[in-house]
Amino acid sequence: MCVITRHENNVGFVEINNTPVNALGLSVRKGLMDAVQWAEKLKLERVIVYGSGGNFSAGADISEFDSAPVEPQLPHILNTISDSIVPWIAAIDGVALGGGAELALACRMRLMTPNSRIGLPEVTLGIIPGAGGTQRLPRLVGAANALDMIATGKPIDAQTALRIGLVHSIDEDVQHSAFMVNSEELSYVVPAQDLPAPVFDVDVFENARKRILNRTPGQNAPVRAIEVIEQTLYMPIEQGSALERKAFLELGSSQQAKALRHIFFAEHDAKLVGVCDGVVGNRILARYSEAADTVFMDGSTPWDIDEAMVEFGYAMGPYTAQDLSGLDIAHANRRRQDATRDPDRRYIPIADRMVELGKLGRKTGAGWYRYPGGNGRVDDPIVADLGIEEAHFAGIKRVDYTADEIRERLLLAMINEACDILHEGIAHSASDIDLVTVFGYGFPRWRGGLMHYADTLGVQMIVSKLKKLGNEDPIAWKISPLLLHCEANDIALREVHS
Repeated sequence: MCVITRHENNVGFVEINNTPVNALGLSVRKGLMDAVQWAEKLKLERVIVYGSGGNFSAGADISEFDSAPVEPQLPHILNTISDSIVPWIAAIDGVALGGGAELALACRMRLMTPNSRIGLPEVTLGIIPGAGGTQRLPRLVGAANALDMIATGKPIDAQTALRIGLVHSIDEDVQHSAFMVNSEELSYVVPAQDLPAPVFDVDVFENARKRILNRTPGQNAPVRAIEVIEQTLYMPIEQGSALERKAFLELGSSQQAKALRHIFFAEHDAKLVGVCDGVVGNRILARYSEAADTVFMDGSTPWDIDEAMVEFGYAMGPYTAQDLSGLDIAHANRRRQDATRDPDRRYIPIADRMVELGKLGRKTGAGWYRYPGGNGRVDDPIVADLGIEEAHFAGIKRVDYTADEIRERLLLAMINEACDILHEGIAHSASDIDLVTVFGYGFPRWRGGLMHYADTLGVQMIVSKLKKLGNEDPIAWKISPLLLHCEANDIALREVHS
C-alpha cells in the first residue's frame, strides 16, 4: 500500500509509503483522500502525516506531467485536508519538496527534524506550485520570504523555516513531538488559507523581479510565479488558487517545461556520461569557437556574437569565456592540432594574431575585450579591426549578420558536430550530449540541452539550413550522415542511440 493508516489513543498516523522519495502519484493521492475520510469517520483528535524511509515527500510524480491530469488531483486533496474537521500535523523528516511542501502547508501544524529541508522547486522544472503553494506560503511567511522561496525554487533548512514562521518547532523525533502537541494549542492554530494577506513593502515585487531577471534570464516560470503571487495576494483563496492552477497547467505544456523535464530525466537515467564527456564537450566547443571566429571575420564583432548567445540563454558568450580561461590555452591546443588539420579546411588566424599582440585575456588586462581596471570590461576597436583586416587579406566581402543569423550559425555548427559524434559512437545517446552541453559547457538548461533543442527545430529544417550554408563552405558545413539518415527516415534525434 502506498498510504498506510493506523491509530493510537485517538490519534491517526498516515504514512506515505512510496519510496524512495514518496512521490505523490495517483495511488498516493487516492490513499490520502481515503485517509481524510477514515480520520473523520473515526472522529480522531488529530492526524500525523509522515513519509517512509526518512523522507516526507519529494513532490509530484514528474512522469505524470506529460499526461492529462487524473482525479483525484492534488489541489482538491489538500483543500480537503485543510478543511477537515480533524486537524492534520506534518511530521517532516528528510525533504518536503514541491507537492510534498504543499501537503505540509495544507496541514494545521508543521514540525521538522533538524536536518530536514522544505521548498517549492517547481520553477526549476519550468512550472510554478499548482496545489496552493502560492496561496498558503505568503500568508504564513510574508510576501518577501514567499517570493524568494518560490521564484528561486531553493529549499530552506529547518532553522530558516522556523525563523520565518513556516514550521512550528524542530525536534529529532517529530512523530512523537506531533503526538504530544497540546490539543488546546492545536485548536487555536489558524489554517494557512484563513490567515490574512501579509503586509509588505511596496517595492517587494519589483525587487523580486529584478533579482530573478538577473539570476535566471530567459526563463518564464520564475517571472510567472511572481506575477501569480502579486495578482492573487488579496483574492479569496478559492479564486487565487484557480488562477494559480491555470498558470501551472499552461506552463506545464510549454517548451521550457518540457525541456527541463527532459534534462531532469536524462540526469537521473545517465550512467555512461562520465566516460564520454571530455571528448564530446571538447569537440563541440571547438566547432562552436570555429563558427564564432568565422562569423567574426566575415562580418561581426566578438561583442555582438557574445550578446547574441547570452540572449539565447548562455551565461556568457564564447569570447568572454575565452578571456576568462586565457587565449594562450586555446592557442596551445591549436598548435598541437597543426599536423593533423585538414589543409583544405578554412583556418581563421585572428586568435593567433591576438596572442602575438599579447592579448591573452583578463589576466593581461586585454583579450577580446579590454579590462581597464576592477571588474570593468569594454569593447576593443583594435580587435574589431583585426577581423576587418583578415577579411581584407582573404579577399572576403564582409556582411552584417543579425543576432538571429549569428545564433543560427553557431548552434547549427554545434548540432552538426554533435550528430557526427553520435554517428561515430563516441556518445551513446542524444541525452548524453544534452547532459554534457548543459552541465559542462553552459548550454541553457531550460532549453533541454543541445540535441533536445535540435529536435525542437526539426531535422528537416536543420538539414535544409545546413545545405544553404554548405554553398558557402562545403567542408566546414558538411552535413552529418546521422542527420541525413534521420531526415530520410523521419527519425527524431532523441530516438538515436549508438
